[in-house]
Amino acid sequence: MTREEKVKVVEEYLGIFESPGIYLMDFTGLNVAEISGLRRKLREGDVSMRVVKNTLAKRALSEIGNDGLDNYLVGPVGVVYSSEDSVIPARLLIDYIKDVEKGEIKAGLVDGQVVGVDEITAISKLPTKLELQAKIASALNAPIVKMAQTLNALPVKFARTVQALADKKAEEE
Repeated sequence: MTREEKVKVVEEYLGIFESPGIYLMDFTGLNVAEISGLRRKLREGDVSMRVVKNTLAKRALSEIGNDGLDNYLVGPVGVVYSSEDSVIPARLLIDYIKDVEKGEIKAGLVDGQVVGVDEITAISKLPTKLELQAKIASALNAPIVKMAQTLNALPVKFARTVQALADKKAEEE
């Protein structure tokens, strides 16, 4: 690999390592079909996986000032990441490893912090960014809906009262 090619690869890795959540996976023991299945499952969740060259990955991490993953960049390493969310990759990766019972998560880098397997498991159980946004929108929308229902109920109640009075008057006559 020429020097220019290495520089391009390091620049590509810099883009990956700036994602909100990246997870290092040891895919030893997975055959081609299982790795293809993992990639397919990750693609469905808009998550990517890249097998990295360890020395160049260490160089890229050094450039962003985070050497915490250097000890984990040994042997065949796949980097699983998403540019949008840090929960979805963790969830998909843990689910896949449980299903296949092969491979392992080495460590992760979530918002610049190195996390271990226990933290990654905890992260995978959190709601995704989209789920949180939906909950917030629902919480913000609830008072408005309640007010609209209350305001709508006043004329309806008034109309029913008038109708009841009209029915009562009609019965009396």
